[in-house]
Formats: sequence, C-alpha cells, structure tokens
Amino acid sequence: MLGRILVVDDDPDIRLVLREHLEPEGFEVIDAADGAKMRSIIVQEEIDLVILDLQLPDEDGLNLAKVLREKTDAGIVMLTGKGTTVDMVVGLEVGADDYVAKPFKSRELLARIRSVLRRTKQARQAKPGPGGGIVRFQGWRFESAFQRLTDPDGEDTVLTAGESRLLQTLIDNIGNTVTRDILHREALGYDMQNSSRNIDVLLGRLRRKLDADGAKENLIKSIRGVGYEFTGTIEHE
Repeated sequence: MLGRILVVDDDPDIRLVLREHLEPEGFEVIDAADGAKMRSIIVQEEIDLVILDLQLPDEDGLNLAKVLREKTDAGIVMLTGKGTTVDMVVGLEVGADDYVAKPFKSRELLARIRSVLRRTKQARQAKPGPGGGIVRFQGWRFESAFQRLTDPDGEDTVLTAGESRLLQTLIDNIGNTVTRDILHREALGYDMQNSSRNIDVLLGRLRRKLDADGAKENLIKSIRGVGYEFTGTIEHE
C-alpha cells in the first residue's frame, strides 16, 4: 500500500471517482461526506493524506483544514472550485500542502498527491544527521528533521513539510538569492506553473511564524523579480 488517503467531499460521485482513480494506483481510500465524519476518522485511523473539499455543507472547509493541521501530520490537498482563488490562498495559509481545482485531471491530482506524500513521508522518517541537524539564528532554533521551529522565548511551532523544506533551502543557500522556481521545486516537489502563487503564500506563512515573537526582523528578504534570500546569521549545534 502506497498510503492511506481520506477523501472528504459531500458529493458521492466525486468520492467514487477518486476511489476509482486512487485504488488501482495502490492507495487505500477512506471517505467522509462531512466534517463530523472526518473528525471521527482522524482520531481512529492513521491517515497519510487528506483530500479535502473546501465547499462542504455542514462546516467550512477552511476551518477543517485548521483542525487537520492541529490534529494530524497528514498531508492536505484541497479541492477547490473554479474561481475560488481567495479560498485557495487562505487554505494554503492555514496549513494545506497543495490544491487542485475542480474539474480536476486525474494525472495532475495523482502527481500532487505523490508529491505531498513524498514530503510528509520524508519528514516522518527523517533522523537528525551529524550535529543533530539543528541550526540557530537570531535566537531561533530550527530542527529540520522534526519540522520544529523554536522562538527566542522557547515556544515551539511545528512547521508543515513544505515550510520546513522551504526554510531549509533558504538556509542552505544563505547569502545567495534563491529563485522562486527553485524554492517551489524544493518545497513543493514539482515545477512551478505560470502565475502560480503557491510559493509566495508558503513564504508569507513562514514569515508570519518567524515574526511571531513580535521582533518583526526581516529574516527572509525579497529580491524583486528574482526570488528570496535568507539574511540571518547561522550557527550549527
């Protein structure tokens, strides 16, 4: 089995189509028609990835995305309707890993699922390397192996797999500008498409977490028209 996927969608036809696409590919599929059923499943079952429709009748899908991020380390792929760019951006901001717009193409969906599963699996199985794989900068402590960011006051924040890979890529290239294309590929696992805002949303989410202590120090600098650069001073433990 390649992974256990929970499909959360009130449309039985969508749930059936997704099951028919995913099971022959080697995935185990569980489904839920509403948020209440989703909540029940995630406390009873070990789930690797959730495909979440943002337009559910009983509960706001964005709120459910927050619940998932708080309760599980499963990957989250949102299903959005055409023209729901705002919901897509907000969904990424609250912790979803990726999104696919309806009507979706099966190949694209499978590619996104595999990419998210690969990142979450790597994060789950990661072990600290030499020196513990821990770096410090401006009072912050970052453990990439466990996707953990600790602020100068000692408060821990768990990063998503994409946020952790994004921060690690910037740190690995400290002093150099990293293009949006490279960041997108390293953090999300696939090449950036035209007009994609995914990496900018992910960057904004990471910046807000780094500003959580109120210092408002700009540790990630925007290089207009090119990409981003990490400006902190790194110390390895």
